[in-house]
Amino acid sequence: MPHYERTELGVKGVIFRRGRLLLLRRRDYLVVAPGLWDLPGGGVEVGDSLEDSLVREVREETGFAVRVGPPIHAAIVRTHMVSGKALVVTVVYYRCSMRATGPPRLDAEEHTQYAWVTRRELPTHQVVPDQVEPIRLAFATSSIPSRR
Repeated sequence: MPHYERTELGVKGVIFRRGRLLLLRRRDYLVVAPGLWDLPGGGVEVGDSLEDSLVREVREETGFAVRVGPPIHAAIVRTHMVSGKALVVTVVYYRCSMRATGPPRLDAEEHTQYAWVTRRELPTHQVVPDQVEPIRLAFATSSIPSRR
């Protein structure tokens, strides 16, 4: 009989402004990926759609109101916590658009910095390992417009 593991469900937003991708630096004391650069997003709450959850999470983490476009990637990942335990998460990455032009208003409990990075600048930011492939895909498809 196969071994099954339960999975949590998460969503991440890929947000570009003038060819630059928004990354958020996670606080050093967080239990998952402390100090690493992250895409905005989070967990899906019971009763919410994936898109509604992403809109809520991006607003909480950045203050930005986004429109959710097409998904660009999905993966089941094993996220390692500082305690040594692992959490299995299914993450769906969506292209998002927005009209805001100012800086994000960071959730001080989760993030310390933000950066709008080009593909060339990306190596100077240590991103969450599970997000390397979705970010690569995001840059490869950055000229595809969002829908909705």
